[in-house]
Amino acid sequence: MFVFYRLLLAHVIADFPLQFTSIYRFKTKSPLGSFVHSGIFGLLAVLLIWPYWNLTRMWQFIFFLWFVHAIQDWLKVLVFEKYHLDNIWVFLLDQALHIGFIGMLFPFGLAKLTPPEVLSKLVSLYNDNNAVIYAIAFIAIGFGGGILISYIKNLFYGSEKVDLTSPKRYTQAGERMLIVGLMLLKGYYYLAIPGIWIIHGGYVIFRKRREERFRLSSFFDLIFNTAIAVGIMLILKLN
Repeated sequence: MFVFYRLLLAHVIADFPLQFTSIYRFKTKSPLGSFVHSGIFGLLAVLLIWPYWNLTRMWQFIFFLWFVHAIQDWLKVLVFEKYHLDNIWVFLLDQALHIGFIGMLFPFGLAKLTPPEVLSKLVSLYNDNNAVIYAIAFIAIGFGGGILISYIKNLFYGSEKVDLTSPKRYTQAGERMLIVGLMLLKGYYYLAIPGIWIIHGGYVIFRKRREERFRLSSFFDLIFNTAIAVGIMLILKLN
């Protein structure tokens, strides 16, 4: 699983924080956009599997992942344009397929590669599977969690289109990542989480006064931000 975790980290970085609004819109306008986005994933994958650059099979596998990632994203755009399917189930299926393709490293014979020799503290950190897993969780919860929450809200507010380009997503990501950070720190830092609720709730009330219509969905953000961040971190700590 050593290589799998590092390729999964490359995936969550490329698919969430590095999938900028410009790249997302490029994907919806041209198939080339999907290949550019997949190229970012491929570059990160190459960087994160640096100890195995001497293996031809590894380069073949990275090329395979780059190609299928691009084709999958392009087909997703076509499906949306033809059938207008854009919901939580499509999102979950899309992510499951991406992860499943990364899992193809087993038939490629790359699953049992050993970590590199520890020659520095940086390599020691690279070899730490727990650090990589927490990094995956940190990024997935922070940025991917926002997309998941948007689709969950869409189940309750079907008329609302899930906007994956809203600048507000970065604020929401910061809130979730702050909660995750408080959960990771040793001690009682997690007791500061209610402070985040107060700040978030105060912002919602302030915005309510400026708008004629009160949006209950704003409180869904607060509830789900906390539930997703705390829930996943508790699962990781129990394991």
